[in-house]
Amino acid sequence: MLFKRMGVIKYIFIIYILITFLISLFLYWPITHTESFRTSIKNNEVTFSYIDALFLAASAFSDTGLTPISIAYSFNMFGQALIAISVLVGGLGIFTLKVYILQTIFGSKINVFNSALTQIERGSADGGKTKKIIKVSVSTLLISLFIFTIIFTFIFYYSPYGKFSDIEAAKSYDLRTFNPYEFNVQNPKGDFGKSLRYAIFHSICSINNAGFDNIGSKSLMPYYEDYSLQIFTLIAAFIGGVGFPVIYDIYKKLNSYRKTQPRYRVTLFTKLTLITYVFVSIIGLLLTFLFETTSKNQFSFWNQSQYGSTFAKSFAVIFQTQTTRSSGFITTDYYNFTQQTLLVHSILMFIGFSSASTAGGIRSATVAIIFLSVVSMLVGKKQVTAFKRQIGKENLIKAINVFAIGIFLVIIGVLICYSTTNLNANSILPHEKKFDTSHILFVVCSAFGSTGSPMGIIPNFSGYGKVTLIIIMIIGQLGIPQTILIWGRNRKSNEHVRYIYEDVAIG
Repeated sequence: MLFKRMGVIKYIFIIYILITFLISLFLYWPITHTESFRTSIKNNEVTFSYIDALFLAASAFSDTGLTPISIAYSFNMFGQALIAISVLVGGLGIFTLKVYILQTIFGSKINVFNSALTQIERGSADGGKTKKIIKVSVSTLLISLFIFTIIFTFIFYYSPYGKFSDIEAAKSYDLRTFNPYEFNVQNPKGDFGKSLRYAIFHSICSINNAGFDNIGSKSLMPYYEDYSLQIFTLIAAFIGGVGFPVIYDIYKKLNSYRKTQPRYRVTLFTKLTLITYVFVSIIGLLLTFLFETTSKNQFSFWNQSQYGSTFAKSFAVIFQTQTTRSSGFITTDYYNFTQQTLLVHSILMFIGFSSASTAGGIRSATVAIIFLSVVSMLVGKKQVTAFKRQIGKENLIKAINVFAIGIFLVIIGVLICYSTTNLNANSILPHEKKFDTSHILFVVCSAFGSTGSPMGIIPNFSGYGKVTLIIIMIIGQLGIPQTILIWGRNRKSNEHVRYIYEDVAIG
């Protein structure tokens, strides 16, 4: 009762924090570590502090995917299962999952407080449809999870494209050169148990848009040329990132084509979300192609022969541009991309995908509303409209506030992380990676957008930098409007006084 008196938002926040700390304790516990990792810690060969465990727990429960250590080599099956469950529960929403189980399996009635929890966590603006949205959306995601697990199992088991070689993985390459090879012990080909384990983990992370992998230390790089794996990964990430209200709208629209069903009108939210996603993705893709194909640096992505043919490079650009929207898987080394591309992809991660989904960022609808307001100003309209619908001033003000606060968070995050991180900028070794502000910005936007695209710089972060990213990851997953309400009042105050209107010069 004490927690419930705090209000819905504060209750959700406290439960999220408690779960994150609980997960971190398990991940810090040696029982979840591999034998080799425990030995390395004892011999001081690697550093693994509680902050690292907390960072990984926050990253898992917020469906981000950033990690300071390799999951495959550091955590045993129990530890990996714990991370996968954290990703699944965090993605579906712990209160949403609770309501779904009580409602669907046991047929229990949901009280007002639980209904409010799910509406904030994964519902829509229409509270009356929240229960229906949860039932349809969670069922869709769980069925999709099962189907993709089967697909990925076959791919991992039969794929001839996996790059696993002890010799190649151990070679002393120039760190700026692309090397996708992992050790043979990680190869799932012909091993059904390992293929199934990889498939379950990858399906959960794909559906929930978390960029974790348990293949090795290089995400999906060993499958750089396996286009079937990448295509199904993109499809799974889209289904999870599109949002619960959109899934429900699509379901109702498909049902309405039956003769016995009434016509269903897709909501404005769904239209704005999907159109903005396509529009932003196309712009990001075109800019990425432009910046990469015109690069003169011999170590840049497009100029390295290790990345294969023009088709292979083009597909890699498409895959990386799409995964920056929320999922965070990589088949290339982001260090090889130009700084212009890093900036473009940072913006894509900052935008994110859909509200009420596993994605983070300021969300597509926010960008759409701000863009429409600019168009309205340019054409001299006093109202912001779309698809013969007027968008209220409250929504516009909220969108602008979310955008401004998001920019502020990213700037503060970059400043703190940059000032407390070892960037190897003064290294005299020419083959070492040297990081700068663009790489810090990329990581911070990756945390804010719950994307989790690795840059290889997280181990260099200090405790202050990691704590900063933890806070940003939690805000990115919970959402800026909800985070603001944690410290304020959720109830609208009555405005008994109206003041005299006066224009203020802007610009």
